Amino acid sequence: MAKHDIVPDDVPTDDLADRVRNGLRDVEDPDLGGNVLDSGLVTAVSVDERVVRIDADLTGFDEPTAEDVTEAIRRRALATPGVERATVEGDAPDGAADDEIDGPAGVDTVIAVASAKGGVGKTTVSTQLARALAAEPDHDVGLFDADLYGPNVPELLDLEGPIAADAEGNAEPIDAGDLTAMSVGLIANDEPLAWRGAMAHEAVSELFEDTAWGELDTLVVDLPPGTGDIVLTALQSLPIDGAVLVSTPHPTSVADTSRSATLFEENGVPLLGTVVNMRGFTCDCGREHDLFPDTDVERELDKPVLCELPFDERVRDFDDGVPAEMIDLADAVRERLEDVDDFSVPDHALDLRGLPKPIRHEQATEEFRVTEPGEWFYLLNDHDPSPLAAELVAAVGRDGPPGDAFEEYEVRRRGPNEWVMAVSR
Repeated sequence: MAKHDIVPDDVPTDDLADRVRNGLRDVEDPDLGGNVLDSGLVTAVSVDERVVRIDADLTGFDEPTAEDVTEAIRRRALATPGVERATVEGDAPDGAADDEIDGPAGVDTVIAVASAKGGVGKTTVSTQLARALAAEPDHDVGLFDADLYGPNVPELLDLEGPIAADAEGNAEPIDAGDLTAMSVGLIANDEPLAWRGAMAHEAVSELFEDTAWGELDTLVVDLPPGTGDIVLTALQSLPIDGAVLVSTPHPTSVADTSRSATLFEENGVPLLGTVVNMRGFTCDCGREHDLFPDTDVERELDKPVLCELPFDERVRDFDDGVPAEMIDLADAVRERLEDVDDFSVPDHALDLRGLPKPIRHEQATEEFRVTEPGEWFYLLNDHDPSPLAAELVAAVGRDGPPGDAFEEYEVRRRGPNEWVMAVSR
């Protein structure tokens, strides 16, 4: 890191906001010319510690242009020394609508499998997890290959097109033995795909919606690697109940996986845990060998390790029965799904979103005071409500941090602009 990039922890937020604004003068307004700050496209820049929020007026742009300028603004803000995270919020482009997709009517649970890097075994894990879940009696499973640029599921499961359509014109998934599968690789005829973000998102969402999945207990979605547009738009539009991250134990891979985890959490997708692939191998002499430097993955990611897979041909065997490690992974995924599902927000939750800060604090403390001992208090906010918890502690005459002062206390993020606080008195 260059000397001028070192920023003290106590940098005033006003100074950091000014540096971000100055940096944004390098981003061109594609409509009016000039930079996005002087043209009025960027309407506000705010900083909370090292997290930057940029408000932008994207009306008048088509969706591809809006995507491009949003990403340019975000990347320039992240390039400012001292900025750890940046989000761009604002009015939608003309013609844009809420494109959140409802889950297929017959599908109970959608599980995404993702990785920060390619080549770490994500598709192998996705496919074997689907096979392991399907091995449970009377458990119907589908596999959706959303990795547009590397659709390898057909090759792993030895599947071929063409795709047929049902009477309603929906694509019928391919029978893959114990499960059904759909992949863009079954449509593209092995031709190279070079789609831009908006086109790729449309392909993913339409294929997801227009597939006749039928009645499924679980649908496993194999996402593209990385944190690009396709992954982001998939997280914001597909009805994902929980996600599994795949990483090798190498420190670089784990660090990149941490950034992926942040993206999932920012978009309200529950992280079920991590699969550590290629942990090591056992040679013919019987000795075990590590392939990478040892890393405490669970501590680094602050998420449970669902399983550790060896560098072994058995893990990549799709011809015989499901490997025992994958059966264990399926069991761990089911247990974690029960944990994340055990958090529902009642209709009477106090919704503070959009209210001025003083009113938020006043309403939260007043309503918490009248909560009976033993009752649950739920609060919705458009940013992290954890700072309010200290005021709730004081409001009822308690001492110490919320985790000690209350019987139970939890804060969860459920979407880009939705946080939940749950407190039991």
